[in-house]
Amino acid sequence: LSFDWRGWFLIGLVVGGFAFALVRGGPDFDGYGWLTRTFEGDVWIAVILLVAGVLIGFGAKTAGGCTSGNGLTGTSMLSRAALAATATFFGTAIVVSFAIEALT
Repeated sequence: LSFDWRGWFLIGLVVGGFAFALVRGGPDFDGYGWLTRTFEGDVWIAVILLVAGVLIGFGAKTAGGCTSGNGLTGTSMLSRAALAATATFFGTAIVVSFAIEALT
C-alpha cells in the first residue's frame, strides 16, 4: 500500500486526534468558547467542526493556498495582491470577532 503525503497527513490527523483523546482521558469538546456554550452535545460540535474544516480546505484549494501561506510568503515578497488579500483576511477576522462578541 503506497501513500503520498496526503495519505500520511490524513493518518497523522486521525492518530493525533486519538492520541490527544487518550492523553486527555476521552473525547471532550470543551474549550471552544461560544461553540460549546451554544450547542449541546459533542455530536453537534463534531459535525460543525468537520463542516468548517471541509470549507476551509475547499477555500484553500480553490484559492491555490491558505491565508497563512499567502500572508507569510506573499507579503514577504511585497506582492501587492498578497498585501491586499492579507489586509482583507485580517479585516474580515476583526469584523467577525466583534460580531460574535456582540451576539454572545
